[in-house]
Amino acid sequence: MNFSKTSPSIYFRHVLRRLEPAFYIAPSFIVLGVVLLYPLGYSLWLSFHRWTMRTFRQGVPFVGFDNYSTLFSSPDFLNSIRITFTFVFLAICFEFILGMALALLLNHEIKGRGIFRSLILLPMMCTNVVIGLTWRLLLNYQYGLVNYYLGVLGFAPVEWLSSPRVAMASVVLVDVWNTTSFVALMLLAGLQSLPEEPFEAARIDGASGVQTFFYLTLPLLRPIILVALLWRFIDTFRIFDVIYLLTAGGPARVTETVSIYVYRYGFQSFNLGIASAASFIMLLIMLMIAGILARSIGREIGGQ
Repeated sequence: MNFSKTSPSIYFRHVLRRLEPAFYIAPSFIVLGVVLLYPLGYSLWLSFHRWTMRTFRQGVPFVGFDNYSTLFSSPDFLNSIRITFTFVFLAICFEFILGMALALLLNHEIKGRGIFRSLILLPMMCTNVVIGLTWRLLLNYQYGLVNYYLGVLGFAPVEWLSSPRVAMASVVLVDVWNTTSFVALMLLAGLQSLPEEPFEAARIDGASGVQTFFYLTLPLLRPIILVALLWRFIDTFRIFDVIYLLTAGGPARVTETVSIYVYRYGFQSFNLGIASAASFIMLLIMLMIAGILARSIGREIGGQ
């Protein structure tokens, strides 16, 4: 359009027409800014200030990076990072192995396949609060059904949630039970989208099932696997509710993840400066690892 030969009113209407979509989506961005950006910005501001319940009335002094240096010199915080990565690694490994096995099983023509698909969705239909409370009752040392049936089989009861040697395994078990079905469904969707020609060629060449799996299925599934790992990493790294309901970070802080550490300092000790700094360290770690996985996904998709 040649605007030099048009009247100002036509030019103005054209500009309004171009800006019209922005007016429609502006309320959504305003709401997002209020409920997301403002709390995030305020939390970032708090991470550079000293805010405690006892001293905030006298002022909130700027302390620079003191909160961050305090965290990196704190054995409790470093331990919470180690616990978080341990939990993430164990949970994702078991979820991937079991999810792949379920996906491969459900990808075959078996009787009742639809029923099995519905059954593995049951854990995903429960909220995390219900899951945490239910498993807390099941794993109770005195009255839990798990120890009851262990006693029926002649085994001694286990301190599932109160023993430092067993608590982490118990928490990982609950998370694996809860989210393996999600990984299985993603991998099943990927398996059903794979082309048939390479597998037919492998069968004609006499490739075994193991060779087909490692040299065909896994490489072709790599983008789907990376997406599943990305989603599970983000969800597992920030987990709070299930672990808090099961162990509250105990015993002896062997299950205290970074989220529970932030909760302890922010809502129990009311040291919001330390809690905000810890939450941003957690956010940066999550963004870096998620960014690496996202770039890997982009390279895999671009290379196909």
